[in-house]
Amino acid sequence: MAKDMLDAIYNAEEDCRQREANARAESAEKVEQTKADAKQVVLSAKEKAQKDADMLFEKTAKESKKELEKASEKANLECDILSRTADKNRKRVIDGAIQRLSL
Repeated sequence: MAKDMLDAIYNAEEDCRQREANARAESAEKVEQTKADAKQVVLSAKEKAQKDADMLFEKTAKESKKELEKASEKANLECDILSRTADKNRKRVIDGAIQRLSL
């Protein structure tokens, strides 16, 4: 009977050790899976951030191009106005300069 009791205690201790080893292994697997999941989440976040940044860059580039075109058109109009004004006043300015030089 004492042997049966000792065997039962031994078997219970072995069972406990086995459950502890299984729990440790399961815990280690969960840790590794959690690390892998975290890496994937970080990678996905980086990819999304890069995609968002690329889209924002493209949008900004398009808007900048439109602004540049508007500024160029405005500058061309102003140049045309100045050119027409210069054409209108050229003869008067030259005549005035000749008169002053003739004095």
